[in-house]
Amino acid sequence: MKQGIALLEQLTDADAEWLLAAAAEEGVSQGQTLIEANKPLDRLYLIVQGLFGVFADDVDAQLATLGPGDLVGEMSYLAAGPPTERVRALENSTTFVIPHAALQEKTDQDPGFAARLHRAFARLLAERLKAANRRSHVASGADVASREEPSAWRRLDEPLQAFKRAVFDAKEAAAENGGDVPEAMATEIVEQFLQFCPLLDQVLSRDVDNDRVREEIGLKMQQELLPYILLAETAERFYSKPRGYAGDFWTIELIYRNRPEGAGPVGRLIDRCFLETTAARAVRHRRGLLAEEIGETVRSRQGATTNVTSLACGPARELFDVYAANPEYTSNLRATLLDIDLQALAHVDDAARTHGLERQMSLVSENLVRLALGKSRTDIRDQDLVYSIGLIDYLGDDLVIRLMNLIHTMLRPGGRVILGNIHPSNPTRGLMDHVLDWKLIHRTEDDINRLYAESSFGRPSTNIRFEKEGINLFAECVR
Repeated sequence: MKQGIALLEQLTDADAEWLLAAAAEEGVSQGQTLIEANKPLDRLYLIVQGLFGVFADDVDAQLATLGPGDLVGEMSYLAAGPPTERVRALENSTTFVIPHAALQEKTDQDPGFAARLHRAFARLLAERLKAANRRSHVASGADVASREEPSAWRRLDEPLQAFKRAVFDAKEAAAENGGDVPEAMATEIVEQFLQFCPLLDQVLSRDVDNDRVREEIGLKMQQELLPYILLAETAERFYSKPRGYAGDFWTIELIYRNRPEGAGPVGRLIDRCFLETTAARAVRHRRGLLAEEIGETVRSRQGATTNVTSLACGPARELFDVYAANPEYTSNLRATLLDIDLQALAHVDDAARTHGLERQMSLVSENLVRLALGKSRTDIRDQDLVYSIGLIDYLGDDLVIRLMNLIHTMLRPGGRVILGNIHPSNPTRGLMDHVLDWKLIHRTEDDINRLYAESSFGRPSTNIRFEKEGINLFAECVR
């Protein structure tokens, strides 16, 4: 969970605005220690940009990775004691610093704020404790899943064990086939996995109505599949989130490339299974859909300069596709690409130089949450199209509305926005939520229409499209 964002979303707008006004922006250099273990801490940190590692005091083993939106140091504020772990910047980063003294003064003067703040902290800590307890329960061998929901677990366990036996047989067959799993066998195992994914989602999302048991089954399933996931390049990246979240620019690039890699024939086979899931195919299909929309925007301008902005751009392959298919657009299509991740922007910059598109593409390093909350400003204006294809799945409704308001200021009259969101019909949701810990906010057409209507656009979507898999919706609204 991005705890800082979750905290802001549980407060009133006035509360959140006060917190942001009280915060000071502070840069942190790569390798710099942000928090020392067992030393007094007099501030909270909200990570705006970059990555931090959490380390045990007595060893250099990294316990966790924190990224944009994460909150650091809240336990020292609540417990009035020193932190127990070190936190160090893994790359050049930016934080918002909120002094404990300012928080204390505000809570003393405003009992309502104090109540809301501590209630928000309590919810965050309760979620953290629940997750820790569930993991401890599974680690201890307590089999709540099979004891309290035996039929549900049996429905999953039987095909799971069949899949594991098939993978073992594939490893044996590869040893007799020059190191490669025979194609017919590989195809059958991939299909076996793809049939298992919607069953997992059915059981976890619909058949089990006890949250505790649902989580126990999910954790037990994660325990069963994790040894296989760690062998596969793309699937391991989904799980480990080296850039702080699962859908970072390189993960998306790997999904686009669709070249299974991993440790040995089993690693490559497992990677192929994950790259063929409905969610991964939807990511590949959305690239073409966005390229169509960009091309249509250029054509509608009838030769006039077209301004397009991609928010949380990632690898931005859809734009490169448009330029490659329409070389004449280099004279009238201007693209602005905004991302919080400097590595993502460097990746796009390298591609732009390789394809001779440096003049057509402007790269902007910025945190969209900071922009949406009014903590930063942008001069991006008069855009014909603003789009984002993998951002709002991570944001709560309040932040999405603020983002829509921001986009409204970026568009020219008659310009349009397109926002992508994963639909609740996603048959891979159980796998993503419980096995990969890749939790997204799924939304229906009605959900998106409501958000647009509550934003500065003041009306529902003007058009909604789906990519071929039918689970990634793209909602347009015209200013």
